[in-house]
Amino acid sequence: MATALWLRERVPATRLRLLPLTEAPRDPDLGELVAGLPLAESLHVVLPDGRVVMGARAVLAAGRLVPWWGIVAAVWDNPLGAAILEPVYREIARKRRRIGRALGLPATCAVLPR
Repeated sequence: MATALWLRERVPATRLRLLPLTEAPRDPDLGELVAGLPLAESLHVVLPDGRVVMGARAVLAAGRLVPWWGIVAAVWDNPLGAAILEPVYREIARKRRRIGRALGLPATCAVLPR
């Protein structure tokens, strides 16, 4: 996923651990947290307190870790901001393959260890 690669280039691995969707359910630290969640449908982020957020909330949580983007994410990372951004996120997620093709991105990509 292009988003994972973009994040990997901007956020140190010590602050954000990225896993391929296929590995998350088998991961000893994450398996129980993500069991039964629709991982392929949207971005999921496990917060330091063990809560799992998805969709716009996950984008905001990851965005808080990116230099300069963190300020914008912090402003929007509240119930009202997430409610406004969630329909936008869902529409982008629904069209992600079409958007990826238009941007010349690969159809699939592996998240490789750093």
